[in-house]
Amino acid sequence: LPKEAFLSLTDLIEAGYPNGGLPILVLSHPWLTKHHPDPDGDNLRQVARALKALLNDYKVKRYGVFWDYLSLHQHPDPANGVMRTE
Repeated sequence: LPKEAFLSLTDLIEAGYPNGGLPILVLSHPWLTKHHPDPDGDNLRQVARALKALLNDYKVKRYGVFWDYLSLHQHPDPANGVMRTE
């Protein structure tokens, strides 16, 4: 991920809002195929549209995003039939 995808503690504090901090969005979805969670990028496109709508429709202009597949390190071991983290 690019450097801009990460926030330091100082960035988090500065991004705080009067009601108690940086809003966090948590995303999860099932894998669409055995080998990839979103092979055609359909979910990614839907999430991008939703995030743009949130940024345009609300006073909040910055969100933290935790997307389980993107945020959690995967441990594939294809030689032993393990294609994703359990």
